[in-house]
Order: sequence, then C-alpha cells, then structure tokens
Amino acid sequence: MCGLVFALSTRPVRTFVTTAHQRQIHRGPDGEGFCFEEAAGINLGMAHQRLAIVGLNEFGAQPMLSASGRFRILFNGEVYNFRELAQQHGLRNLRSGSDTEVIVELIERIGIDAALEQFNGMWAMIVQDVAANRFYVSRDRLGKKPLYVHQDANGIYMASEMHSLLGLPCVDLMPDPVTASRFLAQSLQNVDERSWLKSIKSFPPASIAEIDGAEPVAGMSKMRRFWAPEYSTPMPGWRAEETIEQLRFLVEDSTRLRMQADVPVGVALSGGIDSSIISALATQSTGTLGRRIEHFSAVNPGSKDDESEHIDVIARHLDAKVRRFVLDPEEGEGLLGLLKTCIRYNDGPVTSFSNPLFYKLMQSARRAGITVVLTGQGADEAFCGYRKYPVLETKRLLKEWHLIEATRFAAGFIANGTILPQLDPTEAKRYIGSANSSILGQATTEALDLANLGRITSLGDRQWLDVSRYSVPYLCHYEDRMSMAASCEVRSPFLDYRVIEMGLRMHERLKLTHGWTKYALRKAFEPVLPSSIAWRKDKKGFVNPQDDWLRGALKTAVYDLMGSGDARVYQTGLVSRKGYIERFDDYCSGRGNVWFRDVFAPFALELWMNIAADIEQDQKCDQCRA
Repeated sequence: MCGLVFALSTRPVRTFVTTAHQRQIHRGPDGEGFCFEEAAGINLGMAHQRLAIVGLNEFGAQPMLSASGRFRILFNGEVYNFRELAQQHGLRNLRSGSDTEVIVELIERIGIDAALEQFNGMWAMIVQDVAANRFYVSRDRLGKKPLYVHQDANGIYMASEMHSLLGLPCVDLMPDPVTASRFLAQSLQNVDERSWLKSIKSFPPASIAEIDGAEPVAGMSKMRRFWAPEYSTPMPGWRAEETIEQLRFLVEDSTRLRMQADVPVGVALSGGIDSSIISALATQSTGTLGRRIEHFSAVNPGSKDDESEHIDVIARHLDAKVRRFVLDPEEGEGLLGLLKTCIRYNDGPVTSFSNPLFYKLMQSARRAGITVVLTGQGADEAFCGYRKYPVLETKRLLKEWHLIEATRFAAGFIANGTILPQLDPTEAKRYIGSANSSILGQATTEALDLANLGRITSLGDRQWLDVSRYSVPYLCHYEDRMSMAASCEVRSPFLDYRVIEMGLRMHERLKLTHGWTKYALRKAFEPVLPSSIAWRKDKKGFVNPQDDWLRGALKTAVYDLMGSGDARVYQTGLVSRKGYIERFDDYCSGRGNVWFRDVFAPFALELWMNIAADIEQDQKCDQCRA
C-alpha cells in the first residue's frame, strides 16, 4: 500500500511531481523513490511513497525495474496471491520478497492483460515498457485503490489523491455539478469516473489503458475492461449444503491471503456478523502465523447505539483483547477540526461521522504498532445484508405477480422482526424516488440526474449496482483515505472478487430466506461464532450520536459558515441559501422528518470547497518558491 505520482508532458514536470509527492507523503512513510527522464522534448516524472508491508528490504523500492530492465512499474496496492503466481510461473531469483517484483516480472513474461486476470488484490499501477516507449495504466476490479487523472494540452498527470493535482495550470476548483447534485440530493459519491472537480477524472476500475510515450498530449487510448462478473445466471446446481461449504472455503481462503504480511495485522471489530467472522478467522490463523491479532473497536458508552455488549460477546468467545476507542467531541481539535482534517484527506466532503470515527480508529491502530487492518466491508452487498434488500425483493416479486410468494417472503421478515423495527423513513425515501431537492441551487438543479435507487430487475442485478456504483465505491474510497491518512493499510476479505462473484450468482433464497438477511453467510459461519452474533437481528456498525453532535456542538459552526450568502456553495449555485437554512432550522427543531445527511451534506461540501481553495493556494505558492 503506497502512493504514486506520474507525469508525462511537453512541459517540465519535476516541480509538479515533487510538490504532489509531498502532498500525499502520509501514504508511504517508509521510503520514497523518484524517476525523471527527458527525451525528444518529452518529460517523464515518477514518484512513489512506500508503506512497506511485504518484502521490507531496499530491493522493494519503487519505481522498480524488471530484471531485464525492459519494464518499470509504479504500483500502489497489494497482490495477495503473488507467492502462488511466482511458483506457478517459475519466477526465480527474486530479490525483494515483494509482490511488486512478481507483478512486473509476470507482466513482462505474459503481458499485462493476461497477468491482471490472475491477480487477486487491489491496485493502481502504471507500467512502462521502456523499449517500446509505451505506458500501461490499470486499476483493480472494484476500484479499491485510487488513481486520479488530469489531461491537458501539454500532457497527462496522475496521482493517488486528487488534491495532489491541484495547482496544475488547467485545474480549477469549480466542482462538477453532476457530482455535487448526486451528493446533495441522494447522498451518493464515487458513482462513476467523475471526481469532485470537472478537470480531474477517476481512472475506471477493472480497466487497462495505454499511453504512447512519444505523444502524451494524445492521452490514454485502447481503454478496455479485464473483468466483468457474471450475475444474470444463477450458480448451477445450487444445493444449499454444497453452496454454503463453498462459501465458507472462499471466505477462509480470502482471509488467509489477506493475513500475509511482514508487519503486524489487526481487525476492525464492530460487533456485527461481518467483522466478527473476519475476527474469528484471523484469530484461528494466529497459530500458523505465530503472531497475535489485535482487535480495535469504536464504542459509545451510554448511547442506545453502543455496540459494547456485542463486542464483549465476541471478545470472550475468541479470548481476545479488544482496544476500544471513544470519540470525545471536545477532545483535541474538537469535532469541527476533526471534520476538516478528514475532509482534507477524503478529497471531498464526507457523508457522516463514520469517516472521522474510522480515521480515529486507524490512528489508534497505528499507535499500537499495527500497519494492516482487516475489515468486514463488502459482505452486505455480496450477500444482501442491508435492510433495503428484502423490501426490494418483495417489490420485485409483486411486480412479477408472484403474489403468494411475495406474501410469504415478506411475512417471514415481519414475523422475525429483522426489518420493520429498523426501517428509517427519512433514509428510505431515497428508494421511492424522493430527493433532497429543496436545498439545491441553480447549477445542481440543472445537472441533477436522479438515480433510480429503488430499481430492481433481479437481486443479482441490484447487488451489482451497489457493488459497482452506489455503495462499495465510496466505502472503499473513505476506508482508503482514512486509513492511509494514518499510514495504515485496509484489507477487506469479503471484497475478494471470487467472493463477490459467488454472492452475485448465489440463489436468492440462500441470501434472503426465513426472515433473515445474509442467510448463507450466517449458516456458513455459525460454527465459529456465538449464536447471538451469527443470528443478530439488528444492524448497526460503527455508529455514533451524530444527530446530537450536529444539533449541539456543531450547530453554531453550521450557522456561522452557512448563514452568510458569501458561502462558496451559494456563490457557485450548488446550494440554495434559503432552502438550506429553512431545512436546517426544521432539523434542529425536530420538524419535517429531516434526515441527518440532508443538512450535513451542504455543510461538509462548503468545508471541502474552502479546504481545496487553501490547498491550491499553498501548492501554487510552493511552485512559485521552487
């Protein structure tokens, strides 16, 4: 896990590369590397920030040349099955013990398209064919590792974090109105290749592109996808016992792969079934790894949403010590200062206080000497864990006139008490076509293209929308930014592409049945979990009293920042001042059933726009001094 900067331009690039490198130095405190070349009027610059995870010696440094010297790689991420690939392809005499060396050697041997199909991991990479003067760009299947791109009349520039590209001559701070409208109206981010700025794009997941080193002004070409999961046809021969056994093996193997590290490993434990499964599997593996697994949790003593009770249950069951973190709103820089810090690292406004909470949790892990943290992210999308799935499946059955089946299906969830007690109408309105349109300004009103979040043609189709657009991309985004801000690497076994593929194709009634979400996952791992965890009916995660904070400790800050017509969100036409103030007044007084995110989103967006302006100004000053 690292960070990278790349530039190929007819203009000098050294100042940009070194400045951008410093902006994201937190991504790799264990080392740095540079490459600068000039030929025929074309300037190449590469920079790498190293967070050493496997192969800790100096031979793992980047940019890295293959043994023959033909290929050079700039890589951020981890390919977990690199040892198996090295053995399979007879790669010998490797010096570094790192996955990066295996990656570049295998790409040279069989080509990048064939190699990527065999990689199991997360990555953003730029590979240079030195002999052919050609560059290949790629990002992992689910876009877990970030890569931002800016193209102008002089060349192409890339970085792991968007703010590292601020200060380039053709990059301005005007937010993309489509991105802003999605965020403000439906709390959506990272839906596609759009970033928060018009002139910067996010390189698409599961893709490869090429750059002609002699013509950087032409940009990327030959864009192609190397992975698209099959989800329209169910798994053949879906006998329940065999499917559950296969699921158990895949999750165990995925976790085993992600336990490989030459540094300490920990688990973020929420008390729910997903992180508890990962905790149980990680704890079981300690015998073979010869090391103790640390567990970290965020708790809220005294709150109705506190997860301490469930964390205690799994801790006793695993005989594990859990380091607990409590977010004190008055500690250190306070809530507003913490928000600003996280928004800066996030490369955009955060959606809730889950982001700062995760950031503080990663800081806690790093202080304890933990560099790699496993999470349970992805299980809800792969196996239908969200409360919306039973509702949408009932809707699908009714639409297809399966009235008796729909009635029986819905009755199971009602009788089991797993859905109705937890339904939040303020959040559920997104799924019936409602949007937070009253606060939109002219620019976002004109750009708004409402996503049909209530759409469902099949369960697999709906899951894939969440995996590829509406859920997983932003979850991966914030976990990457908040963990890397603390110089930690996050790994998510449930986001192994094999697990995702199985979840998408698994029969509907193994995911939702008998009034249970994630039924197959519960059955697969009930032998290693306490029953109260395996069959929990409620769903919370890393919760916090964010409504209390926004109405209390942050209320004055919101009115101070958003009360003036000079706020950037008003001046750019993204938010209506009248609409927002009325909405926030209603929220604070408890009128109108206003959702937290409806009023938090514009406030967070204004904070980010101010922060981005400061970063751009600082970066331009740095370049002037250089």
